[in-house]
Amino acid sequence: MACVVERPGNRPERGEIVSARKENASPNGRTVALSIPSNPEHMKLVRSLVSAAAAVVGFEKPDVNCLCLAVDEACTNIIRHAYDGDHSRKIELELGMLDDRIEVKLRDHGKKADPARIKPRELDDIRPGGLGVHFIREIMDEVVYDVSVDVGTELRMTKFLPER
Repeated sequence: MACVVERPGNRPERGEIVSARKENASPNGRTVALSIPSNPEHMKLVRSLVSAAAAVVGFEKPDVNCLCLAVDEACTNIIRHAYDGDHSRKIELELGMLDDRIEVKLRDHGKKADPARIKPRELDDIRPGGLGVHFIREIMDEVVYDVSVDVGTELRMTKFLPER
């Protein structure tokens, strides 16, 4: 399925095509994928999709909110660091909904990340910004930066349902 993001009174600008697909990932899970321009205006759509997927898996509202924060921060880092603020590039999001977890893949086609240099700043360094990596690592159970792809980086993050 594909949808066009329109602004009231305006025609969609080039690059504002948003595509999504749903497919079965495995007998125990489902996958939803979304490809969007690297424009912060589209983060609300990303958060909505992550929220819906997390609810399908069974996460409660506080964890859903944290998942949305982690994915939003990761997308912001892609825009800022991989694409140097270029809003015309593409971010690919894939959400795997399994019985006991949600798996998030974010793929960019920009500058490769250097996993050895991805570190949160010190928490006692009080200033705006720079806490995204800290939030991502605190919220998610697994975080992997895959730079083996030809261009860019694939970030894989997993969050397991809490034991009940």
